[in-house]
Amino acid sequence: MTTIQLEERHAETARSTAPWALEKLPPFPMVATRLLAVLNKENPEISEVGRTIAADPVFATRVLQMANSPLFALERQIRTLSHAIIVLGLARVKAIAVTRALGDFVGSALKDKALRACWQHSLAGALIAAKLAHACKMNQDFAYVAALLRDIGRLALLVNFPESYANLLAVSQENAYDLTEVERDLFDIDHCEAGTWLMEKMPFPPEFVEVVARHHQASIPEPFRMVHLVRIADRLADALGFATWVAGEPPVFEQVLADLPAAARFRFEADPEELKAEITAKIQTWS
Repeated sequence: MTTIQLEERHAETARSTAPWALEKLPPFPMVATRLLAVLNKENPEISEVGRTIAADPVFATRVLQMANSPLFALERQIRTLSHAIIVLGLARVKAIAVTRALGDFVGSALKDKALRACWQHSLAGALIAAKLAHACKMNQDFAYVAALLRDIGRLALLVNFPESYANLLAVSQENAYDLTEVERDLFDIDHCEAGTWLMEKMPFPPEFVEVVARHHQASIPEPFRMVHLVRIADRLADALGFATWVAGEPPVFEQVLADLPAAARFRFEADPEELKAEITAKIQTWS
Protein backbone atom coordinates (compact mmCIF):
# COMPACT_ATOMS: atom_id res chain seq x y z
CA MET A 1 0.00 0.00 0.00
CA THR A 2 1.40 3.41 -0.98
CA THR A 3 1.97 6.33 1.38
CA ILE A 4 -0.90 8.22 -0.23
CA GLN A 5 -3.26 5.27 0.23
CA LEU A 6 -2.26 4.98 3.88
CA GLU A 7 -2.86 8.69 4.41
CA GLU A 8 -6.28 8.49 2.73
CA ARG A 9 -7.23 5.48 4.87
CA HIS A 10 -6.14 7.36 8.00
CA ALA A 11 -8.19 10.40 6.94
CA GLU A 12 -11.24 8.20 6.32
CA THR A 13 -10.84 6.56 9.76
CA ALA A 14 -10.59 9.97 11.40
CA ARG A 15 -13.76 11.15 9.65
CA SER A 16 -15.68 8.02 10.63
CA THR A 17 -15.08 8.71 14.33
CA ALA A 18 -15.69 12.45 14.09
CA PRO A 19 -18.34 14.33 16.08
CA TRP A 20 -21.40 14.47 13.83
CA ALA A 21 -20.97 18.19 13.12
CA LEU A 22 -17.52 17.49 11.66
CA GLU A 23 -18.50 14.53 9.52
CA LYS A 24 -18.12 14.94 5.74
CA LEU A 25 -15.65 17.74 6.38
CA PRO A 26 -13.39 18.44 3.40
CA PRO A 27 -9.86 17.31 4.29
CA PHE A 28 -7.12 19.74 5.19
CA PRO A 29 -4.93 19.95 2.05
CA MET A 30 -2.89 16.74 2.02
CA VAL A 31 0.29 18.46 0.84
CA ALA A 32 0.10 20.80 3.85
CA THR A 33 -0.34 17.88 6.24
CA ARG A 34 2.71 16.14 4.74
CA LEU A 35 4.69 19.38 4.90
CA LEU A 36 3.86 19.87 8.57
CA ALA A 37 5.00 16.33 9.32
CA VAL A 38 8.33 17.07 7.62
CA LEU A 39 8.79 20.45 9.32
CA ASN A 40 8.02 19.01 12.74
CA LYS A 41 11.02 16.67 12.52
CA GLU A 42 13.90 17.57 14.81
CA ASN A 43 16.20 18.48 11.90
CA PRO A 44 14.15 18.75 8.71
CA GLU A 45 16.12 18.69 5.47
CA ILE A 46 15.61 21.64 3.19
CA SER A 47 15.58 19.37 0.14
CA GLU A 48 12.76 17.28 1.62
CA VAL A 49 10.74 20.40 2.42
CA GLY A 50 11.14 21.59 -1.17
CA ARG A 51 10.17 18.21 -2.63
CA THR A 52 7.08 18.03 -0.41
CA ILE A 53 5.77 21.40 -1.55
CA ALA A 54 6.74 20.82 -5.18
CA ALA A 55 4.80 17.54 -5.23
CA ASP A 56 1.65 19.63 -5.65
CA PRO A 57 2.41 22.22 -8.36
CA VAL A 58 -0.79 24.19 -7.79
CA PHE A 59 -0.14 24.48 -4.06
CA ALA A 60 3.53 25.31 -4.72
CA THR A 61 2.52 28.17 -7.01
CA ARG A 62 0.07 29.50 -4.44
CA VAL A 63 2.70 29.31 -1.70
CA LEU A 64 5.05 31.42 -3.84
CA GLN A 65 2.25 33.91 -4.52
CA MET A 66 1.59 34.09 -0.78
CA ALA A 67 5.30 34.59 -0.02
CA ASN A 68 5.28 37.63 -2.31
CA SER A 69 1.98 39.07 -1.10
CA PRO A 70 1.66 42.18 1.10
CA LEU A 71 0.30 39.89 3.82
CA PHE A 72 3.90 38.99 4.69
CA ALA A 73 5.52 42.25 3.57
CA LEU A 74 8.83 40.74 2.53
CA GLU A 75 11.65 43.03 1.39
CA ARG A 76 12.63 40.99 -1.66
CA GLN A 77 10.82 39.03 -4.33
CA ILE A 78 10.81 35.26 -3.90
CA ARG A 79 11.09 33.48 -7.25
CA THR A 80 11.53 29.78 -6.46
CA LEU A 81 10.73 27.33 -3.67
CA SER A 82 14.41 26.77 -2.92
CA HIS A 83 14.93 30.53 -2.75
CA ALA A 84 11.94 30.85 -0.40
CA ILE A 85 13.24 28.16 1.95
CA ILE A 86 16.78 29.55 2.06
CA VAL A 87 15.85 33.24 2.36
CA LEU A 88 12.80 32.93 4.60
CA GLY A 89 13.77 30.00 6.78
CA LEU A 90 11.68 26.95 7.60
CA ALA A 91 9.55 28.67 10.25
CA ARG A 92 8.37 31.38 7.84
CA VAL A 93 7.76 28.84 5.07
CA LYS A 94 5.59 26.90 7.53
CA ALA A 95 3.63 30.06 8.39
CA ILE A 96 3.05 30.84 4.72
CA ALA A 97 2.05 27.26 3.89
CA VAL A 98 -0.41 27.03 6.79
CA THR A 99 -1.97 30.35 5.78
CA ARG A 100 -2.44 29.14 2.21
CA ALA A 101 -3.71 25.72 3.29
CA LEU A 102 -6.20 27.10 5.80
CA GLY A 103 -7.49 29.59 3.26
CA ASP A 104 -7.97 26.75 0.76
CA PHE A 105 -9.70 24.69 3.45
CA VAL A 106 -12.23 27.45 4.08
CA GLY A 107 -12.67 27.89 0.33
CA SER A 108 -16.06 28.87 -1.01
CA ALA A 109 -17.46 29.72 2.43
CA LEU A 110 -15.63 33.04 2.16
CA LYS A 111 -18.21 34.25 -0.37
CA ASP A 112 -20.55 35.00 2.55
CA LYS A 113 -19.77 38.38 4.17
CA ALA A 114 -20.34 37.16 7.73
CA LEU A 115 -18.24 34.05 7.22
CA ARG A 116 -15.48 36.04 5.52
CA ALA A 117 -15.38 38.11 8.71
CA CYS A 118 -14.48 34.92 10.61
CA TRP A 119 -11.49 34.38 8.33
CA GLN A 120 -10.42 38.01 8.59
CA HIS A 121 -10.64 37.73 12.38
CA SER A 122 -8.28 34.74 12.23
CA LEU A 123 -5.83 36.65 10.03
CA ALA A 124 -5.98 39.79 12.17
CA GLY A 125 -5.27 37.85 15.35
CA ALA A 126 -2.33 36.08 13.69
CA LEU A 127 -0.76 39.35 12.52
CA ILE A 128 -1.20 40.88 15.98
CA ALA A 129 0.21 37.76 17.66
CA ALA A 130 3.40 38.06 15.61
CA LYS A 131 3.85 41.64 16.82
CA LEU A 132 3.15 40.66 20.42
CA ALA A 133 5.65 37.81 20.15
CA HIS A 134 8.35 40.27 19.13
CA ALA A 135 7.61 42.34 22.24
CA CYS A 136 7.54 39.19 24.40
CA LYS A 137 10.77 37.86 22.84
CA MET A 138 8.96 34.76 21.60
CA ASN A 139 9.11 33.18 18.14
CA GLN A 140 7.05 35.39 15.83
CA ASP A 141 6.31 32.78 13.16
CA PHE A 142 5.28 30.22 15.79
CA ALA A 143 2.96 32.79 17.36
CA TYR A 144 1.51 33.70 13.96
CA VAL A 145 0.62 30.09 13.15
CA ALA A 146 -0.73 29.40 16.63
CA ALA A 147 -3.03 32.41 16.43
CA LEU A 148 -4.07 31.66 12.85
CA LEU A 149 -5.19 28.19 13.94
CA ARG A 150 -6.94 29.27 17.15
CA ASP A 151 -10.38 29.27 15.50
CA ILE A 152 -9.90 26.35 13.14
CA GLY A 153 -12.93 24.72 14.78
CA ARG A 154 -15.10 27.69 13.87
CA LEU A 155 -13.80 27.63 10.31
CA ALA A 156 -14.59 23.91 10.11
CA LEU A 157 -18.15 24.44 11.31
CA LEU A 158 -18.74 27.25 8.83
CA VAL A 159 -17.30 25.14 5.99
CA ASN A 160 -19.71 22.29 6.82
CA PHE A 161 -22.73 24.49 7.62
CA PRO A 162 -22.23 27.90 5.99
CA GLU A 163 -25.88 29.01 6.09
CA SER A 164 -26.50 27.70 9.62
CA TYR A 165 -23.32 29.30 10.93
CA ALA A 166 -24.08 32.64 9.28
CA ASN A 167 -27.53 32.57 10.92
CA LEU A 168 -25.93 31.61 14.23
CA LEU A 169 -23.69 34.68 14.07
CA ALA A 170 -26.64 36.95 13.26
CA VAL A 171 -28.83 35.58 16.06
CA SER A 172 -25.99 35.69 18.58
CA GLN A 173 -25.20 39.31 17.78
CA GLU A 174 -28.85 40.43 17.70
CA ASN A 175 -29.61 38.87 21.09
CA ALA A 176 -26.15 39.22 22.70
CA TYR A 177 -25.95 35.45 23.16
CA ASP A 178 -22.78 33.65 24.17
CA LEU A 179 -21.48 32.27 20.86
CA THR A 180 -20.01 29.06 22.26
CA GLU A 181 -23.28 28.21 24.03
CA VAL A 182 -25.25 28.72 20.82
CA GLU A 183 -22.72 26.54 18.96
CA ARG A 184 -23.22 23.74 21.48
CA ASP A 185 -27.00 24.07 21.23
CA LEU A 186 -26.90 23.83 17.45
CA PHE A 187 -23.96 21.48 16.79
CA ASP A 188 -23.50 19.66 20.12
CA ILE A 189 -19.95 21.03 20.10
CA ASP A 190 -18.42 24.50 20.31
CA HIS A 191 -15.65 25.75 18.07
CA CYS A 192 -12.93 25.26 20.70
CA GLU A 193 -13.92 21.61 21.15
CA ALA A 194 -14.21 21.15 17.39
CA GLY A 195 -10.81 22.73 16.86
CA THR A 196 -9.19 20.59 19.54
CA TRP A 197 -10.55 17.44 17.87
CA LEU A 198 -9.17 18.56 14.50
CA MET A 199 -5.76 19.57 15.85
CA GLU A 200 -5.26 16.22 17.51
CA LYS A 201 -5.66 14.57 14.08
CA MET A 202 -2.86 16.63 12.53
CA PRO A 203 0.89 16.93 13.18
CA PHE A 204 0.83 20.10 15.28
CA PRO A 205 2.74 20.59 18.55
CA PRO A 206 0.86 20.37 21.89
CA GLU A 207 1.20 24.13 22.40
CA PHE A 208 -1.05 24.71 19.40
CA VAL A 209 -3.65 22.31 20.76
CA GLU A 210 -3.69 24.21 24.07
CA VAL A 211 -4.13 27.49 22.20
CA VAL A 212 -7.12 26.16 20.28
CA ALA A 213 -8.71 24.63 23.38
CA ARG A 214 -8.16 27.46 25.86
CA HIS A 215 -7.76 30.79 24.06
CA HIS A 216 -11.17 32.03 25.29
CA GLN A 217 -10.60 31.10 28.93
CA ALA A 218 -10.54 34.14 31.18
CA SER A 219 -8.15 32.56 33.69
CA ILE A 220 -5.20 30.47 32.52
CA PRO A 221 -2.50 29.45 35.03
CA GLU A 222 0.92 31.05 34.68
CA PRO A 223 3.69 31.06 33.52
CA PHE A 224 3.01 33.32 30.55
CA ARG A 225 3.20 31.24 27.36
CA MET A 226 1.76 31.01 23.87
CA VAL A 227 -1.87 30.46 24.92
CA HIS A 228 -1.75 33.70 26.96
CA LEU A 229 -0.24 35.62 24.05
CA VAL A 230 -2.84 34.31 21.57
CA ARG A 231 -5.70 35.11 23.92
CA ILE A 232 -4.46 38.71 24.11
CA ALA A 233 -4.07 38.84 20.32
CA ASP A 234 -7.61 37.52 19.89
CA ARG A 235 -9.04 40.20 22.17
CA LEU A 236 -6.94 42.94 20.56
CA ALA A 237 -8.38 41.91 17.19
CA ASP A 238 -11.85 42.43 18.69
CA ALA A 239 -10.79 45.76 20.18
CA LEU A 240 -9.59 46.97 16.77
CA GLY A 241 -12.89 46.12 15.08
CA PHE A 242 -12.11 42.71 13.59
CA ALA A 243 -14.55 40.83 15.84
CA THR A 244 -16.55 38.00 14.30
CA TRP A 245 -19.55 39.13 16.31
CA VAL A 246 -20.05 41.72 19.04
CA ALA A 247 -22.00 40.99 22.22
CA GLY A 248 -22.01 44.21 24.19
CA GLU A 249 -19.10 46.65 24.23
CA PRO A 250 -15.86 45.48 22.57
CA PRO A 251 -12.77 45.20 24.78
CA VAL A 252 -10.66 48.33 25.25
CA PHE A 253 -7.28 48.17 23.53
CA GLU A 254 -5.24 49.56 26.43
CA GLN A 255 -7.00 47.37 28.97
CA VAL A 256 -6.26 44.23 26.96
CA LEU A 257 -2.59 45.19 26.72
CA ALA A 258 -2.49 45.32 30.52
CA ASP A 259 -2.50 41.51 30.46
CA LEU A 260 0.96 41.46 28.87
CA PRO A 261 4.01 41.07 31.13
CA ALA A 262 5.24 44.51 32.14
CA ALA A 263 8.48 44.37 30.13
CA ALA A 264 6.67 43.25 26.98
CA ARG A 265 4.01 45.91 27.44
CA PHE A 266 6.78 48.52 27.57
CA ARG A 267 8.29 47.19 24.33
CA PHE A 268 4.97 46.94 22.47
CA GLU A 269 4.67 50.34 20.85
CA ALA A 270 1.60 50.43 18.66
CA ASP A 271 -0.92 53.14 17.96
CA PRO A 272 -4.35 51.43 17.72
CA GLU A 273 -5.48 53.34 14.63
CA GLU A 274 -2.20 52.80 12.80
CA LEU A 275 -2.18 49.11 13.73
CA LYS A 276 -5.77 48.72 12.52
CA ALA A 277 -4.95 50.40 9.21
CA GLU A 278 -1.88 48.20 8.71
CA ILE A 279 -3.79 44.98 9.41
CA THR A 280 -6.74 46.04 7.26
CA ALA A 281 -4.44 46.74 4.32
CA LYS A 282 -2.81 43.32 4.68
CA ILE A 283 -5.93 41.20 5.00
CA GLN A 284 -7.59 43.01 2.09
CA THR A 285 -4.88 41.54 -0.15
CA TRP A 286 -6.17 38.02 0.54
CA SER A 287 -7.32 36.22 -2.61
